[in-house]
Amino acid sequence: SSGAPPRLGTPLLQPRRCHAAAGAATGRCRWSLCRPLSAGALRRRRRRRQRRRGTMAAKAAAASVIGRFDISSTRNGCIKELLRLRVGRRRAREKRGLALVRGRQLINHIGEFFKFKEVFTHEPRESFDAYNAERVVRVEKDVLKHVLFSNTFEAERHSKRMDDDEYVVGTIEQPLPSDFSHGVLAIGDAAPRTPRRLLALDGVKHPENMGMLLSTAVALRYDGVFLSGPCIDPFNFKVLEASQAVAWTLPYCFGTTDELLALCKRHRLAPCAAASELSSQLHGASPAVPVAELPDLDARRYAGFCIAVGNESRGVSTELLTRCTRIALPMSELVESLNAGVAGGILMHTLACAWPPPDE
Repeated sequence: SSGAPPRLGTPLLQPRRCHAAAGAATGRCRWSLCRPLSAGALRRRRRRRQRRRGTMAAKAAAASVIGRFDISSTRNGCIKELLRLRVGRRRAREKRGLALVRGRQLINHIGEFFKFKEVFTHEPRESFDAYNAERVVRVEKDVLKHVLFSNTFEAERHSKRMDDDEYVVGTIEQPLPSDFSHGVLAIGDAAPRTPRRLLALDGVKHPENMGMLLSTAVALRYDGVFLSGPCIDPFNFKVLEASQAVAWTLPYCFGTTDELLALCKRHRLAPCAAASELSSQLHGASPAVPVAELPDLDARRYAGFCIAVGNESRGVSTELLTRCTRIALPMSELVESLNAGVAGGILMHTLACAWPPPDE
């Protein structure tokens, strides 16, 4: 061998004659193309070729999908914003002024009265006219699954039990909180009116309970809801599903225990709290009044009432419980406690019947 590079057509697995002249002692040639490839190098080369083929196929598939869908990637800015609305806390949604709604039926139900900002669906474009929205975007179903469930095993298992109608997501401006200190102004009212039935929720965590209590408040014509403590957001998409958004127009506000008691004093509302006999004993207070033995409301002192329902595990906070009239729901000894949504609904109905406002 005279030192010239070998021809490219020469098989690579067999050493050439130049080995004898260029490196007989080592058995290697100074030309890289002439060196034999090991089994590991061949496997790595094969994998690189397969990756290149897969990348080309993925690009071709993406090019064909882009023609059918507006969004096909989880890295899209709109998808990231939807994910923030779903997993973010209440203040994150308040900052954007938007609420996330899931499900075609619920979106159409709210859309009968309010217009959505955007609706994201995997349905054909022919169905876009059914939505009352400023913009309808077609998104791949897997991308919507990522928005609703992320990438966990439990979420994947839950998603298999869902219908295609539930893979529709919409964003809508959520109602602003009310200022109960000057009265309650509901949609359709010309001027604020004094609240007579008020529901207070102190640290309710579960979306099912929150949705049930809000639905009961609307059914019994309560004037508003006051939320204190670490309550779940009433505009969380799970709460909207549990209540079917019937409380969308119910006036609401957030505040502290002192603000709630000041509000009751301003509007002459009798402050009441749901309590068990055991909780009264633990706090060293007088026994709770059974709901069937409620005395008549002192009309000269009170013009209405406020009923507070507490957290599912600890109940109403001690600060609020000790400054309210404690009302208990008599139960059998075989039952330790009732669901917060069920017990609260019974107390709300009983108080509404026992203490009707003076104007009724």
